[in-house]
Amino acid sequence: MKLSKYFIFIFYFCFTGITKAQNFLSINGESLTKQSVVKNTKGTENPFLRIIRTKETAPKGTVFLLADENYALSLKKENLPVSNYLDEMGFDVVVLNYQISKIDKSEKDILLTSSEQAFKMLKNKCDSLKLSDKKFIIMGLGNGGNLAARTIQRLKDIEQPNDVVLISASNLNTLIEGTVIPAITPPLKPISNLFVCYYKNENALWINSGSEYTKTWIGYDGKAKFNLLQDPSSNKNNWKNNNELTTLLKNFLNTVPAKAILPQNPAAISTEGYSRKRHDEKLKLVANEKFDLIMIGNSITNNFEKPQYQETWNTFFAPRKALNLGFSGYRTENILWNIDHGELEGQSPKVVTLEIGTNNVDEKNYPTRHTANQLAGGIEEIIKKLRQKLPNTKIIILRSFPGCYGGPNPTSHRAILERASNIVSKLADGKNIFYCDVNHVFLNLDGSINQTMMPDWLHPSPEGAKAWARAMEPLLSELMGDSSLDKEKPTNTAIIPVPKLEQDSYDWYKRHAEVIKIKDSIQPEIVLIGNSISHFWGGEPKVRDINGKLKTPNGPKSWQKYFGQFRVLNLGFGWDRTQNVLWRLDHGELDALSPKTAIINIGTNNTSQTENARMNTAEEIVEGISAICKRVRSKVPHAKLIVMAIFPREKDPKSNRRILINEINRQLALFTKENKITLVDIGPDMLNADGTFLPGMMLDYVHPTEKGYEIWGNHIQQLINQP
Repeated sequence: MKLSKYFIFIFYFCFTGITKAQNFLSINGESLTKQSVVKNTKGTENPFLRIIRTKETAPKGTVFLLADENYALSLKKENLPVSNYLDEMGFDVVVLNYQISKIDKSEKDILLTSSEQAFKMLKNKCDSLKLSDKKFIIMGLGNGGNLAARTIQRLKDIEQPNDVVLISASNLNTLIEGTVIPAITPPLKPISNLFVCYYKNENALWINSGSEYTKTWIGYDGKAKFNLLQDPSSNKNNWKNNNELTTLLKNFLNTVPAKAILPQNPAAISTEGYSRKRHDEKLKLVANEKFDLIMIGNSITNNFEKPQYQETWNTFFAPRKALNLGFSGYRTENILWNIDHGELEGQSPKVVTLEIGTNNVDEKNYPTRHTANQLAGGIEEIIKKLRQKLPNTKIIILRSFPGCYGGPNPTSHRAILERASNIVSKLADGKNIFYCDVNHVFLNLDGSINQTMMPDWLHPSPEGAKAWARAMEPLLSELMGDSSLDKEKPTNTAIIPVPKLEQDSYDWYKRHAEVIKIKDSIQPEIVLIGNSISHFWGGEPKVRDINGKLKTPNGPKSWQKYFGQFRVLNLGFGWDRTQNVLWRLDHGELDALSPKTAIINIGTNNTSQTENARMNTAEEIVEGISAICKRVRSKVPHAKLIVMAIFPREKDPKSNRRILINEINRQLALFTKENKITLVDIGPDMLNADGTFLPGMMLDYVHPTEKGYEIWGNHIQQLINQP
């Protein structure tokens, strides 16, 4: 079904004191008769809005109500018990009525689009609709609670309501297909106040997911309250007599938020930790010896002093005259105290590594849990003190490791750490402060923690610690000014991150620098990751020659047609192989972004043999693409991954390169199917039955023409337009 077939109708119930006057409007304000509303809703899936105005002369606000009713409301139900209750409380109520024939993903997506459009329209036209704008509230019950949470997730900061109410919201535990990553998450910057409640006898998975949703909302520095109520079996539809719920809800809706007074950040207040003995031991060491590398952290760093971790320590760190300042159980505030009390006195190391954060959001062993902004503020305060005390030292900030308690799958613990790390990543200046993300080594492709690497879901095993050291080694050796100590590099060059390999018609390093400069301002909804085929399509950064002069892209019309309505970041780089993409991802091109879609089109250049890089086998290239998918999944976990089969190239369909590409695509199909990643293969649409190119598809049997890009865009159109 196409969204254009779906209209939202506004159905007014105007209480005049004598009769109920009914008015009907389309979403664009067109007047409709009651008969047309009935005609358009009877037996169809067309949603419409019904406005119920409060009898109070001074309305308190407007509630956008998404009821349960198993996704099936109709004109026959003029009022719901909850709308009557809200009416009596003094709120105008706008009910989204809908009636869908089946509950599948496409129907829910249509309903989500309708809900989003309806809420935005109500906020924008509150004056003309004569709705109270004192407060805007989204309230969802059951399935409607699920819809409300999904709607909030799609709104921009400025579009968010004042309050969000989720009552017995269903299926908040829904996962992104092929992953263990929650599909429904709070906004990264929650503006609304959140009220969540369940009854004790309801679905335990829904209750837990609602609790985690609330904790994440709070962890993202929002205001929220989770309530677990008694069994309402006798009066759950009698809102007047359901005292427990109505009392809590009344207090919530009638509360006028006080002006926020920002307290001092507890994560940034120097506080002594419990290990004074270890602190004194470290003071003796720094008083008697100079160190070139100092590693600061919690138990994850502290563990390098255990016998089973010594092999990695002796391989990567001891040769660099390293000092371990890891303290088990420490938080940012404790690290600050250690620094204030002499642990860096008289030192001037080449590099300091900082691994910290997981204890700040630990709700199991600490009485307080810090929010993402508090944790980020604590880390920033540590960096300030390090810069003051060690002005000539390079600082590596490690992304907080993806641990949590209770299992391998993401929880609010991990969500808060990821949010804080994204904030902190912006402290990196590429001169004195560097951000290092090695989290992919601890994760499976579905987003779960690899138990071999983190047996307790929190601390790296000896094998995990070694993987961390190896992943950090390229940056560490560069900043230390020495050669790499990693002597176990794989034979597959397609998975070893390297910068520019080949000379091309543009400045590779300048394009990378431009990406780093503009990515945060774009905050892309879509990222294209690849080589010249993506690079030359269009978008930002713009296509330039070696001197920086603008060049005309190869597919401007199709780019505008398929991407014009979106914010897009083009991470295509001419001549790039999988190893170049891995380097760019390791050097910040995706850090702190939250795209909805990532389109990966890479591998064709790995089939080339040059003086700078050898040709890879099909197995090696697919392993390289897999490594990219893992990086992307780790960095932007909520993005939908779309992997493009490698485009056909060479004029002769029987050429060795074409045969190799066919084998790569065969293996790529198996890989994506196994990992439930979307694979798009446009090759057949570019070729004749005998494998030769259709006229006008390729400029040079490698790069598409506008006609070729049109085929690509047409294939991915539905995928990028999905909610």
